[in-house]
Amino acid sequence: MRKPKLFLHIFFLVVVLLLGSSSIFLSPITIGAGAVPDHITLTWADDPQTTQTITWRTAADEVGGQVQYAEAVNERLFPERAITITAGVEALYTNIGDMATHSATLTGLKPETRYVYRVGTPNSWSESRYFVTAPSVPKAFSFLVFGDSQSVNYGVWGTTLHTAYQANPNAAFFANVGDLVDVGQDYAQWNAWFSGAQGVVDTIPVMPVTGNHESYTPQRQFSMPVLFTAQLKLPLNGPDNLKGQVYSFDYGNVHFVMLDSQEGEQHAFVPDMLERQKVWLERDLQTTRKKWKIGFIHRPLYNNKDGEGDVNIRGTFGPIFDKYHVDLVFTGHDHAYARTYPLYGGMITDSSQKGTVYVAAGRSGTKTYRNLLAKDWHEFFYNPQDEPNYLTVEVEQTALVVKAFKQSGALIDSWVISK
Repeated sequence: MRKPKLFLHIFFLVVVLLLGSSSIFLSPITIGAGAVPDHITLTWADDPQTTQTITWRTAADEVGGQVQYAEAVNERLFPERAITITAGVEALYTNIGDMATHSATLTGLKPETRYVYRVGTPNSWSESRYFVTAPSVPKAFSFLVFGDSQSVNYGVWGTTLHTAYQANPNAAFFANVGDLVDVGQDYAQWNAWFSGAQGVVDTIPVMPVTGNHESYTPQRQFSMPVLFTAQLKLPLNGPDNLKGQVYSFDYGNVHFVMLDSQEGEQHAFVPDMLERQKVWLERDLQTTRKKWKIGFIHRPLYNNKDGEGDVNIRGTFGPIFDKYHVDLVFTGHDHAYARTYPLYGGMITDSSQKGTVYVAAGRSGTKTYRNLLAKDWHEFFYNPQDEPNYLTVEVEQTALVVKAFKQSGALIDSWVISK
């Protein structure tokens, strides 16, 4: 009589272990791609004032995807005179099955205008969604920054993102500093990431950078971040062999540069990736006339753990940031929220007019580290082990106002760069 009870105990133990250690627990999740579009995502592959890139996925046999869009007037009815354009479609081969990625860039849009759109086919449209183009004249605006979102439960990432957006509904876009997922070539993780992001990523653009985990296969081998570039259609103005993962763009009076720090993971594929980016970054920063310059890179130039960290990354990009006075650089990887004093040549300066502030963005997912520590270059340091966090950046005419919040809304830090 005791064997059935023992069997049930073992059965439930196995279920619990599976839920805690496998992609089964990557909720919320939609495994299968079907006729109905999902993973609808906004990015900018071109000018935010007059274009909008929209990407989504379906089952592999779905072709002829379209976008319908118009200026938003009536909230209840989709406009009868909406413009229809055909999207490009690419096959996407993943470890959980084949699917299709559809993408289109809307052009000729009016600046500072709200649009309504839907994607799919005449037989299977998505629900209506909205986006707003950038103004033609620089104005004050804000954007959101998220640390690494890699998780065992991407519902935590979804809560962090939605909480931040609900508190900042006028944010122009959001950025993620890399390690969006824990295993970049495991599509079950991307399913969970997109499921958590829906409701925000289809309303404001996401402009991310790659992390080292975007280059991991389920077998923990290295690869190029092919699922990242297949789904996130970003500007193709970066160096050869790194297009779509190294790029720059302008919004308002800010020039953004987005870099790839994965020298170790991608060395077999692009051996000179740092040198390529160094040459590209120099040319890119030479040509911009924007008042503010902000960089994003996954691995920190000034780390938040014991040791020197990635000295090659610092040696490659630090002198260029100094030369062209990049105001602010956001990093990830260490899952700390920390900011340095203004640094020039690795030395603390007495003013943000003389140096660059480097900010580790914390974590927006579930992964934490206990071995973080404050360094001499830190003006503020915090290890977000208790709950995830996010950052807001308010761009004003003469100031950048940066704030860090816990997922619950409690303020961690607030500071200003004036110019």
